Amino acid sequence: MRRAIQRFCMYLAALLAASAAFAAPGLTPGALNEFSVELPQELRLLAGRGKLSPVSRALVTVAVPANFDMAREWPVLVISATSDAQYRSSRKLMSAYAETAVAAGWIVVAADPAEEVTKEQDDVPLRLALVKAALAALASQSAGSDKAPLAFGGFSGGAKYSGWLAAAFAAEGRTIIGIYLAGINQDTLVAAAEQFQVLDAKFKNIPIFLQSGEKDEVATPADHRAVYAELRRAGFRRVRLEYFPGAHEIDPTQLGVALDAFRATANQPSPAP
Repeated sequence: MRRAIQRFCMYLAALLAASAAFAAPGLTPGALNEFSVELPQELRLLAGRGKLSPVSRALVTVAVPANFDMAREWPVLVISATSDAQYRSSRKLMSAYAETAVAAGWIVVAADPAEEVTKEQDDVPLRLALVKAALAALASQSAGSDKAPLAFGGFSGGAKYSGWLAAAFAAEGRTIIGIYLAGINQDTLVAAAEQFQVLDAKFKNIPIFLQSGEKDEVATPADHRAVYAELRRAGFRRVRLEYFPGAHEIDPTQLGVALDAFRATANQPSPAP
């Protein structure tokens, strides 16, 4: 994954300068809005690590609160799934989290490739290209959402992707107000922040919520404690680890706790070392 990111960085400057037009249907409050977005050449080159990716479209799902008002600023949560077969749909994972997130006052976004890809092709550059397309589509429908605060969350391998995505968007100057890591057995956030050169005081102040199933044998409670310890050693101060009485499974109720904490701490000063 690290080599893929290194190759991706060669194309980041060109991507940041690119401008593309996206179209999406109107957003229905309180519902899952599904649409297809064409990837412009810049994003296909990003997804293909310098070569034109076979992925030409992103399948995007957006959920907005029932009281959605485009005149307001809404925080945006980006959901990511693992790359493991049968569980790789971020949109399917989002459907499990959407009700909790929109009830907490968040817009929720997830994206998958329209074309079939191998596990090797389903890497960080592809995920980043898909999320960029999804957020651009959202911006075409919701004025100001291109500057809205972002949070990233995922389960299992999707939690690992979330660390990379958070660092990548922080490098672009986006405001990141939280990272939700559920069912994770290895930290990626520190390496991602180092790779994108954002491991500074501002990034270390981002709240991070770790969620572990007490009976999880895939990403064990001990794994979560190790990730927690690594983040603390790296200087992250707002790290929280919570448990629930389950195995390697999705528990959306704790997502609500995490999102409330992200909003509550977003504008507070950094805690003392």
